Amino acid sequence: MKKLILVFLLIPVIGFSQGKLDQAKKKLSSRSSASSSSSRSSSSNDKSDNDGFFVGLISFVTYKIAFGNFRSRHFSPYPYYYDNVYGTYDFGSEKGDKRSLTHVGVNYLAGSPVNSIEANVNYRFNPFLGVELSHQSFFEKGLTGSDNLDITSLMLNYYRFRERSFTGWFGFGATYVGNEVKTFGAAYHIGLEIYPVKPMSFLVSYKQSFINESHINVTKYQTKYHRNKMAYYIGYHNISIGGIKASGVVLGAEASF
Repeated sequence: MKKLILVFLLIPVIGFSQGKLDQAKKKLSSRSSASSSSSRSSSSNDKSDNDGFFVGLISFVTYKIAFGNFRSRHFSPYPYYYDNVYGTYDFGSEKGDKRSLTHVGVNYLAGSPVNSIEANVNYRFNPFLGVELSHQSFFEKGLTGSDNLDITSLMLNYYRFRERSFTGWFGFGATYVGNEVKTFGAAYHIGLEIYPVKPMSFLVSYKQSFINESHINVTKYQTKYHRNKMAYYIGYHNISIGGIKASGVVLGAEASF
């Protein structure tokens, strides 16, 4: 009788012992068994001229909003290097400015029960464009042992706002989920970093990756302390992997080259 009672008591524990990462992997691995398609037709050929005019106008406005003017910008060696330039960009009028910029960073996320280590490299080969490679390893310890999940992203970024005190960007690319999932998916992200007063800056960004029938959503909030070529930050990363939360407080550091 005691053994039977013990079995019943352990059933909820066994069910609960399925870790978050294991649940996330199953979500990311799921695929729809049926696909649906729809077709639409239009018969308003007599409005083609007007439609073409409005499409051209909307395209022009959208282009100007999204890309802006390609004004000359250079990079300061690091934030707050100059007295009159707070952030990443100057207008090419300062000695020592650079034509390219590289950021290398690492951070540790302390979650419950999922933790992670993330490394990233951001290389801006000109003031407008850059590539960003990131790799994040999630790990979790449960009653049935430990579990890992590796996520790698490669993004091409366009830096829309290139001002002395703030930088704003958007980008597109791809994400690869390793381990049991082993799947690529498209991704996009947007971000903004503000440099209000020496030696601080504030960053917020959002990235979404499409993996099979699920998403990976990452929102980052960071407060940075800049000291020469180094920046140290604390923040909170709100992460959803296939609907499974893996969020936590983050400590990190990055270097500028």
